[in-house]
Amino acid sequence: MTLERRKQEIGLLHQRYGELEHGANLDWVLFKSFPMPPGWNREVTELLVIIPPGYPTTPPDNFYVPNGVRIMADGAERLPANYSENQSVLGGNWAQFSYHAQGWSPTSNPVDGDNLLTFMLAVEQRLKELN
Repeated sequence: MTLERRKQEIGLLHQRYGELEHGANLDWVLFKSFPMPPGWNREVTELLVIIPPGYPTTPPDNFYVPNGVRIMADGAERLPANYSENQSVLGGNWAQFSYHAQGWSPTSNPVDGDNLLTFMLAVEQRLKELN
């Protein structure tokens, strides 16, 4: 879709999450201080989302954090489910959360249907599950 749509959606992300970076072609977004819900070994983390070429028809798939993110349970650390470390993405070394948008339904007006913000709200919900 158009770069204009992506710019608008990245603006929505910036309003909610603050400092972020994005690729020159708006094909990825890096949240510099993404807030982690209680129960993780970090209060904030970097978080990377790749925007696929077929976006918005094709939703983002998966999200990435620095290696070492763990769930804290009863004073012990454990690995999250559907999580793989040491993934090479954009020239860096990341941990991947396997996460797939459910019921993705974008519209011609980005604020009416699914968009990057609704994807990130779903990521927030995934992280609250602590699994």
